[in-house]
Amino acid sequence: MARATNPYPLFDDTQYDAVINGRYTKSTFSNANGGCLSFTVSVGLIGFQDDKLPSAERKARTLIFDRHEMAAFIAGAKNGDFDHLLD
Repeated sequence: MARATNPYPLFDDTQYDAVINGRYTKSTFSNANGGCLSFTVSVGLIGFQDDKLPSAERKARTLIFDRHEMAAFIAGAKNGDFDHLLD
């Protein structure tokens, strides 16, 4: 399997590899057919992967955020900033 190319210039390849290959956890609210986002925390970064994708594609499309970005997202979600996405 080919190694996923690191699209994040702020993270070195070691950090990137640690996140895409991290131990991912799925939400307890996910549906039974695996259609959900999984997340990991590794080397101080948070990675999200889409469980519907095959493993290699999932790794290649991993979204990576630092703790400040994730804190801003969670605060916005708690504030209702994204509720319109579910309408």
